[in-house]
Amino acid sequence: MSAQCLTKAFGGQQILNSVDLKLNEGEVVLLRGENGSGKTTLLNILTGNLEPDSGEIFYSADATPRSFRFPRRWWRKLNPFDHFTPESVAQEGIIRTWQDVRLFGTQSLVDNIAIAEPNQLGENPLKALVLPGRSNREEKTIAAKAEKLLADLGLQGRESSLADKISLGQSKRVAIARAIAAGTKILFLDEPLAGLDRRGVTDVLDLLEALVRTHSVTMVIVEHVFNQFHLQHLITTDWLLSDGKLLVSHPKSDVLDTPTNTTRPSWTAMLATDDSEIVDETLPRGAMLTRIRRSDSFSSASSPLLEIKDLVVKRGERTVLGLDQDREPTGLNLSLYEGETVILQAPNGWGKSTLLAAIAGLIPIAKGEIRIDGVAIENLATWDRVHQGLRVLSSDGNTFPSLKVKEVMQLAGTAESISEIPTLADRTCSSLSGGERQRVGLLSILPGRVGIYDEPFSALDMSNTVKAAELGRPRGGQTRLILIPGQSKAKEK
Repeated sequence: MSAQCLTKAFGGQQILNSVDLKLNEGEVVLLRGENGSGKTTLLNILTGNLEPDSGEIFYSADATPRSFRFPRRWWRKLNPFDHFTPESVAQEGIIRTWQDVRLFGTQSLVDNIAIAEPNQLGENPLKALVLPGRSNREEKTIAAKAEKLLADLGLQGRESSLADKISLGQSKRVAIARAIAAGTKILFLDEPLAGLDRRGVTDVLDLLEALVRTHSVTMVIVEHVFNQFHLQHLITTDWLLSDGKLLVSHPKSDVLDTPTNTTRPSWTAMLATDDSEIVDETLPRGAMLTRIRRSDSFSSASSPLLEIKDLVVKRGERTVLGLDQDREPTGLNLSLYEGETVILQAPNGWGKSTLLAAIAGLIPIAKGEIRIDGVAIENLATWDRVHQGLRVLSSDGNTFPSLKVKEVMQLAGTAESISEIPTLADRTCSSLSGGERQRVGLLSILPGRVGIYDEPFSALDMSNTVKAAELGRPRGGQTRLILIPGQSKAKEK
């Protein structure tokens, strides 16, 4: 696969400026760049999800090479066999995954993977009617392959689970498995390790290694700066997007250095000050709580701003939050005090996102108490909890795709913050990269007494991570809870 002179602009802003690239079989590329540099735009173009303003793309992963020159002439669009679409590019073996996982929520995990198998007999009604036995046997074979993929990714036993009933980390693994089932030859991965705990990271890396080693799959990977060190043994080529240009080199050791502390997240130091005290506490089922507070500001006799007692939350009939080490529903107990930043890191499936939803009033609780400043809020509507000083930021779905950025900020009551991202003001949220959407979500949160953020640094480059860390430093009368995937080796269940 290769491309020449790719250009793309949005609203007069030049994102890609005469980009040339070449991908060789078995190559593993790390695609880097600041937020807004064009990484997602380039991935979208190379996978048929977006047309460049000009340039040429040549695909040779399949037996029949194809090329597309842009801008496309109108008469070419009349040819049904010469469309530049995600479907036609996927038929060449060019597959991608997304930052915002796109699964079929009401379908099982097996069905989400099986549906990607190309050229199934069951897709043709006539063949399915004429050859019902053969179609049924093929369907069983495809389902068995899907089950094996799930087992390889540590999701054995969850085959019949609906896609909207699993954690974000689990969803990302299913999305990669679906791309594999589609017969990928060139795989574009947009932050595949984001949202994964240590077990999830290991499972995904093992699978990617097997794809490279056994099947010579070519990969282009976009990954958060704090996760790039996991990929150092895989990467063969480094692509850096800067000022619309693509710079190609070998991986740089300073980019892929392994952090010295693998228990605490690398950005913990950004939340602390010189006079901060950092205290770690263990929680059941492989979770850890890290409290960052000024040593002279904390008193054990003070009343907590957020107090959780014996909290148990279910998803359907299954208890998700409040389980002890023996998986008995004894309830979660947690207190946050004024001036504290508390980091809760736990394995995928532990219940972090469920905890946020329960505190916000988005889902009911089975039992327990939730108090802000001593006021019980477990029976209050979500907007009443906001009036009590609660602010939450979920890990995804933080913007309205059809609205412009300035409209989102106006709705949130933070229109003055648009000055920090002036180039994004008139763009619709659906056109933003993952990092840009995260910045908009963070800037849309008004200060509150209790702030809860689910993976707030996801998709952000280093400079914007530093800015986002300001949210984690509570001002007077505030506390913050940050939820992230855990580094525990505990096996997910």
